Amino acid sequence: MNADRLLRDTLREWAEETPPRPGPDLAGRALLRRRRRRATSLSVTAAAFALLAGAVAVPVLAQSDRPGHSVPGSLIDNTVSAYPRESPPRHLIAAGDVAVSAYQADYKTQTRDGVERTTYSWYLYDRGTKRYEKTRWGWVDVAPGMRRAAVLEKTLPASRVGILDLDTGKVTKWIPLKSGAGGVQWSPDGKRLAVTTYRGYPDVETSTRSRFTPHARTGYYLVNVASGRKEYRPMGVDTDYDRFGGVGRLDVRWSRDGTLLVVPAPPSGATETWYDLDGQASEKIPLYEGSDAAPAGLSPDGRYYTVGDGWTATVKETRTHRTVSGSSGSMALAWADNGRLVRWECRPDGDCAGGVGERLVLTDPAGRSRVPLTGYRYEDGPREWEPLITRR
Repeated sequence: MNADRLLRDTLREWAEETPPRPGPDLAGRALLRRRRRRATSLSVTAAAFALLAGAVAVPVLAQSDRPGHSVPGSLIDNTVSAYPRESPPRHLIAAGDVAVSAYQADYKTQTRDGVERTTYSWYLYDRGTKRYEKTRWGWVDVAPGMRRAAVLEKTLPASRVGILDLDTGKVTKWIPLKSGAGGVQWSPDGKRLAVTTYRGYPDVETSTRSRFTPHARTGYYLVNVASGRKEYRPMGVDTDYDRFGGVGRLDVRWSRDGTLLVVPAPPSGATETWYDLDGQASEKIPLYEGSDAAPAGLSPDGRYYTVGDGWTATVKETRTHRTVSGSSGSMALAWADNGRLVRWECRPDGDCAGGVGERLVLTDPAGRSRVPLTGYRYEDGPREWEPLITRR
């Protein structure tokens, strides 16, 4: 396909996309989605990303910073696998050092007696079919290198955690747990797991402060994957309520260097306590990983870092702490390499805060170039999904 034809097809596809219409309870749905996104993205960004052998990069046209303007012939390099017509993606999405190893989709929310319960499905990249395939798992995290995944069975909290071989699609080890697990995350070196335990199903919101919370977090395990040795640390939360109602999932996660664990607390995980691997509270907060940090964090060469508020992110220079001109925008999820970011981008006529429509894009720190990686996703529709990003 030549560049002119590719340009025409891409522009035609964008023109055919119809902006979604916000529903009547947009603020409430946006809040719930923000909590889901924070829980997912915090798990995602500490995981590692690997581009799989045999993945085919699909050329798409880079965009300049002028809305609606494309640069004919400016094809992205072969480190990028992009499918801007797919949302959720069916084929591998990857850029530089990172890729979408899995994603959550098919959200279903039920409300009864003031309790809102959200369920979803996991789709995992299959090395054999070279597509994302729906799984039977209740929670998934992919290890650095994308050769193994930690999985929990569909009914959460689960009584064991499995180690899934992504080459064969088979669980090679089951690690039994006395306390039920609702979330799991690999350490940055791919040797250990942090497994968060809950009293009941974790993805629950409550609308009253007086209600007993059967879904509250109860603690976490540290698991050595090779030996199966595990250590349990009870650690509940004082309250699962904030002014919007009770929050559910508050997974323990790793620092980027794997030396500390952060335990988020209500409201909405906005406050955090850091612990060393012996379970002692740490007064040290890693640089560029505080509660105001965006998921992308520090660039690989240390030149830039990202700050955010849960919806938007800005790139700053580490030497001067000055904001990079033009860098403010939708959430920055991961650094593809020293000079490129994977982040969400809103439709030109959309509102990110309302979750009306976003797509994954690859940009430079200043946002001067934007390469679409996926199609747009929509609120409460079949195309709403949350990516799990893993380092190559």
